[in-house]
Amino acid sequence: MASGVSLAACGGDSGQPAQPTAPPPGSGGEVSITLASKGSTPFYDRDRLEVKAGARVTLTFKNAADPGSNRTFNWVLVKPNTQLRVVSDGQSEGSPETSYVKPNDPNVIAHTRLVAAGESDTITFDAPPPGEYPFICTFPGYYNTMNGVLVVR
Repeated sequence: MASGVSLAACGGDSGQPAQPTAPPPGSGGEVSITLASKGSTPFYDRDRLEVKAGARVTLTFKNAADPGSNRTFNWVLVKPNTQLRVVSDGQSEGSPETSYVKPNDPNVIAHTRLVAAGESDTITFDAPPPGEYPFICTFPGYYNTMNGVLVVR
């Protein structure tokens, strides 16, 4: 994971609001989150998660679908207002092998792999600066129902 660097310029006010800077990794403690699909339906079992800025987050996503359903889901955390771009780029430049996430997409903060029915995937990432960050499933056709928000305080 790359860490952010904040630069400040001397002089006048640019008129633009200050962008929040990333807190030091791990400064928000360690947090474990478990999230699952609602069975075989394309919904997450929770649509709101909360963490402290700078937290080291370990997220386990479980695909609770019936193994016979052949449903695959993922969890993708994105920058605000980029969901449609991430989904579109994942469809056009991604593939099942990249979990329908465009490789090195700058709008993606963290993501699991595509998880087969009955399986799970665990990832670890540093919580971004305070704000609300959408999470979605980028498997074709699911982002409209499999979505939520990670609130970072």
